[in-house]
Amino acid sequence: MQIDQNKLQFATAGDPVIYSEISNDLFNRFTPDAAAGIWLYSADYFVGISAQQLLGSKIDFYRKDTADGRTGNGFLVPHIFATAGYRMFLSEDWTVLPSATLRMVTPLPMGVDANVKFQYQDQFWFGGGYRFQDGFTGMLGLNISNAVNISYSYDVTTSQLNTVSKGSHEFVLGLLIGNKYGDWCPRNNW
Repeated sequence: MQIDQNKLQFATAGDPVIYSEISNDLFNRFTPDAAAGIWLYSADYFVGISAQQLLGSKIDFYRKDTADGRTGNGFLVPHIFATAGYRMFLSEDWTVLPSATLRMVTPLPMGVDANVKFQYQDQFWFGGGYRFQDGFTGMLGLNISNAVNISYSYDVTTSQLNTVSKGSHEFVLGLLIGNKYGDWCPRNNW
């Protein structure tokens, strides 16, 4: 494939990663990766652990001050996540689900999220969370049927990242494919 370098530099001037991948033939590079995880749950709790980028593959970036435009001192570091939560019944209709997530990515300090979700008759829910020294989030959702749900969350960054992130919106359409329970959004499904 022939690339017009002048057009490429103009089109990707603000994104050196795109420029480097196309111009230095890095776009089609084979980079192996591995991830693993386990998730255990019951009607009242869940616990899980997962890891991503286990192989620590080397990555290249574009730099104008090198002879060939490459710098090879980048690499992917493993990301490890642990999460747990417990559902408690406040009444026949209301449940509360406190949960926590730990994020470990070297050399960063460990990240901690604490969340709470309130649910009414397995039909709708709302809640919030705190990301230690980084931000807050609010969420709400609705179970439309035993196979479909929708939800919305808003995240506010309170750390120094708030200079580039003024918050984020997330909309989710959930599809529970193969839900074997016939009743309307049963309590023993996560």
